[in-house]
Amino acid sequence: MRRAAPLLGFVAFALLFLIVNRGAYQSYFHGDELDNIQWTRYLTPGEWIRGFLSLKYYPQNFRPAGHLYFNLMGRAVGLDFRWYVFGIHALHLLNLLLLWRLLRLRFDFTAWPAFAGWLFFAFHMGVFDALWKPMYVFDLLATTFSLLCLLAYGSPRRASLTVAFLCFWLAVKSKEMTVMLPAALAAWEYWFGAKRWRRLAPFFAVSLILGVQALLVNAGRQSEYTLHFTPGEIWKSLTFYSSKVFLLPYAGLSLIALPLLLRDRRVNFGLVFSLLLLTPMLLLSGRLFGAYLYLPLAGLSIAAAAVAEKIHPAAVVAFYLIWLPFNHASLRAQRREALSLADENRRYVTKLQEIVPASPGARAYIYDGVPAALHTWGIEAAVKLFAGRGDLSFYPAEGVDLERTLQEGSGVVLLSWDPIFRELSSFSRAPGEPDASYIVVSRRAPVWQFGEGWYFLAGHFRWCRPYATARLRRPPQATAFELVVNMGPPPEGEPIRASVALDGRWIGSADLRRGSGWHTLRWNLPVGAPGTVRMEIRVEPPFVADPVRPLGLAVGAFGFLPREQP
Repeated sequence: MRRAAPLLGFVAFALLFLIVNRGAYQSYFHGDELDNIQWTRYLTPGEWIRGFLSLKYYPQNFRPAGHLYFNLMGRAVGLDFRWYVFGIHALHLLNLLLLWRLLRLRFDFTAWPAFAGWLFFAFHMGVFDALWKPMYVFDLLATTFSLLCLLAYGSPRRASLTVAFLCFWLAVKSKEMTVMLPAALAAWEYWFGAKRWRRLAPFFAVSLILGVQALLVNAGRQSEYTLHFTPGEIWKSLTFYSSKVFLLPYAGLSLIALPLLLRDRRVNFGLVFSLLLLTPMLLLSGRLFGAYLYLPLAGLSIAAAAVAEKIHPAAVVAFYLIWLPFNHASLRAQRREALSLADENRRYVTKLQEIVPASPGARAYIYDGVPAALHTWGIEAAVKLFAGRGDLSFYPAEGVDLERTLQEGSGVVLLSWDPIFRELSSFSRAPGEPDASYIVVSRRAPVWQFGEGWYFLAGHFRWCRPYATARLRRPPQATAFELVVNMGPPPEGEPIRASVALDGRWIGSADLRRGSGWHTLRWNLPVGAPGTVRMEIRVEPPFVADPVRPLGLAVGAFGFLPREQP
C-alpha cells in the first residue's frame, strides 16, 4: 500500500488539475495553431525526415517535433479543439512524472522536499498559456526531452549517454532554446558527475553548429525574432520573466540570494539550469511570453526542493497555503481573458466554415478587421483548410491598392469583422460581375474597388488618407457625383478643402470644418461616356493625430447619381 500511495496521489492530482483547468477545453484555436495545422499538411515524408535529421537552422522556425504534433492531430481529429488541449495536458502530466523521478533518483531528495519542489512546477500560473494553448506544445515537448536527457545522462548505464544525446537532439527539434542544454549538462558534470568532460563533446558540437547559424541569420534580419544583446533589451526581458516567477513584479530576482543563503549544490544547479535555458529567451525581447518560462521553471523546482529540505516543514506549508490560492486567483483572471478571445476566434472560424464552401469560384479574400488572437495568418490558414487548396490570395482592406491589385471581374470574397457584436459577415463578387456605380460604406461595401489610401472600416464610415482612390462604373444616365463625409468628432480647427477628380479631371471641391458633423457634397457632371472611372480624393491640410496614419476624410458614401439599385 505504501508503494501505491505516490501513484494514487499523482492520479488524484491529475484529476484535480484537469478539473481546475476544465475551462481550457472550452477555449479555441489561435492563429498560430490553425496555421500549423494547415501548412504541415503539405510536408512530404522526405521533408519530415530531413527536418528531424538535419543540423540546419531554420529561419522560419521549423520545429519538426512540435509541428508533427499538429500534423498528426489535424489528420486524426480535425478542428476538435478539446483533443489538442488534452494532448498538452497529457504532456504536462508526463513532465510531472519525469520531474518527480529526476528529483528522487538524480538529486536524492526524500519524498517531502521532492513534493514541495514538484508542486511549484505542477501548478504555476506564470506559464498559464503553456497549459491552455496548444501553440506552446513546443515548450512542453522541449521540457519532456530535456528531463529525459538529464535522467539518462545521470544514469551509470553504458548506453545511457547515447539515450541522453538522442533526447537532447529531440529537444533541439522541439524548441531552439534547448541549444543551452549542453551547458546545463556541464553544470551537472561539475557538481554531481565525475568531471568526464569528453562525454559532452557531441552535445556541444551540435549546440555550437546551430548557435553559429542562428547568429549569422540574426545578423541579417529585423523581426520580432531578432536577437538583442544590448543591456537595456536584456533587462527588459529579465524583468518580464522575473515577474512571472512569483507572479509579482521583479520578485524572481530575489532568487539570486539563494546560493548565498543555502550552501547546496542542488540550489546552484537548479538556478543555473533555469538561467541557461532562459538565456535565448532573454535575447528575444521582441517576444515576451510567460509560457517560455515553462522549461526554466523545471530548474527552479529543483532549487525549491532544496530550499524545502533546509527549512521547517511548517514554513513550506505556510508558503503553499498562500501560493496555491494566489495561483488559482491568477488562473481565474487569465481564464476570463482567454475565453473571451477564444469566443471571438470560434465565432469567426465557425462562420468561415459556412462562407468558404459557398464561394467555390473565389480565388482572393479580403479581410476587413481581424480578431485580436486570430491574426491574419489564422484567417488565411482557416480559409485554406475549408477550401481544401493553398493557391489562394489574401489582402487586408487597409494599406493595399485593391483596385489595381485585383483584376476587374475576378471572384473575390470580403470578410468583414464586427468587433462590437463579434460577428463575421461576408460579401462576394462572382467572376464577371460588374463594378458598383455608388458605394455606401458598410460591411458589404465592395472594397475590391478601393484603391490606395484607405483604412479599416470604423462603424458607418471609413477613414481615408489625405490622398485616396477608388474605381467606379459610370452608368449611362449619370448626371452628378456625390460624396458623403463625417466631419466629427475631431475638434474644430482650420478649414480643410476636399477635392474630387474623375479620370484625372477635377470635378469640384468644398471647404469643410472638422467637428461639423455629416455633409453631403454633390457636383454636376458634364456629359461623358459610360464605363470604368477612377475617382481621386485629395484633402488639404491633413488631420495628423498620428504621423504614421495621417487622416483625410471619414467617408460614408460616394458614387454617381442617380443611384442604381444594387
